Amino acid sequence: MLESARGVAMTTKPDIPPPPWQRLPDRSSRRRREPISREAIVKAAVDLLDREGLAALSMRRLGDELGAGAASLYWHVGSKDGLLDLVLDEIIGEQQVAAPDPARWQEQLKEVARHQRRVSLRHPYVVRISIGRIPMGPNALQYSERVLGILRAGGLPPRLAVQGYLVLIATVNGFTVDETGVEDSGAPDRDPAHLAEAAEMARDYIASLPTNLFPNMTSLASEFALSDPDERFELLLDIFVDGLARRAAAA
Repeated sequence: MLESARGVAMTTKPDIPPPPWQRLPDRSSRRRREPISREAIVKAAVDLLDREGLAALSMRRLGDELGAGAASLYWHVGSKDGLLDLVLDEIIGEQQVAAPDPARWQEQLKEVARHQRRVSLRHPYVVRISIGRIPMGPNALQYSERVLGILRAGGLPPRLAVQGYLVLIATVNGFTVDETGVEDSGAPDRDPAHLAEAAEMARDYIASLPTNLFPNMTSLASEFALSDPDERFELLLDIFVDGLARRAAAA
């Protein structure tokens, strides 16, 4: 692992046995010379997804990008589903997790969440491809190990540590789904000026509602002009981590 002041990027590929549901083909007993590697296929897939979104990815299109036939890609990754498993693990490997510091575990956990969000915004399709998958590749295992280390260093008992970790991932994914969108064409417009304009339109509309029917909405209309997702995300982290800390103290 590559140590740094900020943390550790999951870039190593240790010899970890695959989980039983692994979608990749077993080629250990066969040798075949190929002009491309599994790593090159995954990198090309991430590049294509970053440029054009999830709808653009097909084995034929990826083969064209690499100058190889789709059959060659299938030999390496087994299926498109197997390729997406690899893509997910590759992107998880971009995330950094610092070594546990018991005195700073709450801030460390917030930084884990912030980094997860940054990675999701950089690859807007990643939350969608993670749905229904159990990330157990080498990068995902190292990531889980290090985040759990932070939670355990913070004094969380075993069940709360695991549940807290899983809820943290789900919470950040849920937040970034709204930011990255669900359309195959990629992420929605995140231009700050456009977001502010939309928020102001919402504010003006809410303020125009009948006050006898919507007394709370109309009295709080100006608050709906808030268009800063970073502020909302920090509020979400504060609420989440404070709740974990209280439960850990009670336990």
